[in-house]
Amino acid sequence: MDKTEITRENVIEAENKLFSAQLVSNVDILDQLLHDDLLAVAPTGQIVTKEMDLNSHKTKTMIIEDASTEIDDIKITGDTALSIVTMTAKGKVMGAPLEGKFRYFRVWKRFDDTLKVIGASFMQLP
Repeated sequence: MDKTEITRENVIEAENKLFSAQLVSNVDILDQLLHDDLLAVAPTGQIVTKEMDLNSHKTKTMIIEDASTEIDDIKITGDTALSIVTMTAKGKVMGAPLEGKFRYFRVWKRFDDTLKVIGASFMQLP
């Protein structure tokens, strides 16, 4: 396989690995999957960096108690893929309970032999 090629299977594998790492706050795996220059937009409009995301897991300000995901769509263009994922989750953010369905939009890019998230946004669904 060409080192810049991305397949649907690659993206599904990366999404599943990311989800598993989020569930247990595995900062080492998250560090591998998130690009250093990651920019994400939270439902509040706040811009979130990789450092901020990793810190929320390190300090346990974001705790996922129970969750499941469904990959809604994946579009691939060259060495970049867009994924849309719905997560049903229950947990706490800064001690406040949080429960519901969330839609994630992630931009994955291939770097050598790995995929990394370079951009994302997420929102709570009604």
